[in-house]
Amino acid sequence: MGIKAIIIDASDDYRSLIAHHLTTHWSSAKVTEYDPREAGRLPQGFAGAGNDLVILGDPLGEERALDWLKQFNSIKEFPPVIVLGDGDERAIVEAMRAGAADYISYGKLNHNDFIQLCEAALESQQRASSRNNASKSGTFDGALLKNYTIEKKIAGGEIASVYLSSDAKNGRQVVLKVLQQVPDAGKSSVAFDRFVREFELIRDIRHPNVVRIYDFGVSDDNAYIAMEYCSRGSLKKRILSGMYADRAEEIMRQIAQALDAIHSVGILHRDLKPTNVLFREDDSVALIDFGLARQTHLKAEISGVGEIFGTPYYMSPEQGHGEAVDERSDIYSLGVMFFEMLTGKRPYEGDNALGVIMKHAREPIPRLPEHMKRYQPAIDRMMAKQPGQRFQSVDELLQWHPEPA
Repeated sequence: MGIKAIIIDASDDYRSLIAHHLTTHWSSAKVTEYDPREAGRLPQGFAGAGNDLVILGDPLGEERALDWLKQFNSIKEFPPVIVLGDGDERAIVEAMRAGAADYISYGKLNHNDFIQLCEAALESQQRASSRNNASKSGTFDGALLKNYTIEKKIAGGEIASVYLSSDAKNGRQVVLKVLQQVPDAGKSSVAFDRFVREFELIRDIRHPNVVRIYDFGVSDDNAYIAMEYCSRGSLKKRILSGMYADRAEEIMRQIAQALDAIHSVGILHRDLKPTNVLFREDDSVALIDFGLARQTHLKAEISGVGEIFGTPYYMSPEQGHGEAVDERSDIYSLGVMFFEMLTGKRPYEGDNALGVIMKHAREPIPRLPEHMKRYQPAIDRMMAKQPGQRFQSVDELLQWHPEPA
């Protein structure tokens, strides 16, 4: 793949480093380096100059990248912009509001994470271009559902796709999770059963940290769930950008409160991971994706002992080995996420899923850097290998507080 990118940064070293990352991954990439200290502000009519991607450093000499970003965002079909900086969470939110495709901290800049952000931005731009072309021809690659107008596809998979939509009844934006195919009458489908159960499990839960479910329906060959739209993106993006330790603790507690709400009605989540934690416009946390959730009394044929579900990086040892799980398994997964929020790194990595699962079972509990040691007791209790050595409930976890720094 040959891409064209322009790097706008006041540092010669960072421009060279970023160009190296791009040309290492895309050998035929054409990269332009722009020094704002020498060349000054780009003209108001600058429209991307045929580039596929713009990398924007912050600050730009005496100017803030935010001012440049607002200029770029005012231009129709401007290429996606990834901002590099050392700002706090407020600066990250400002950049995203001003139209940045993503934000990554200089201190967190590594090849894999940077390329992952670039690829995501390019894919998003390609999808937008496809939607524009489709609308011109009168077609759209999405489900046609009564009472909802689909605006764009957010994500897709083999089983279900997710769309940003508007509700014709009240005009509010919602997210539609659409099952690809509904089984014929009289036939059973495990995917459909789980899809319906996801709606049934959380439709009546009213908690500020659990995503709100508005509607469920079946239209033609599609079943769908309509839920609230969380506009500030996922926890995964926040982790890549970096966050302060006290903010990480605050987010961990909001997720824990969501778990407390679902555990209190007998629901286990079983798939906690950063992409399943979203942020609303007011920056509050919403736990989503209950497709693998189960009620503790459900029969094994739906999602019982012996089957392995979830994401290996965040699985408890017992979940990874297909053993019976309870609330303490969700607490373990939350501990993994808390460690990642504090350090920017997952505690266990591996070349394959089995290798990661074995590390969760056998490797020592990870250690935090010295300046974060006040959180180590919580990590030790949340990520204990044996469930009996963990916090025995989310309420017990919420009672824990770190020693003053």
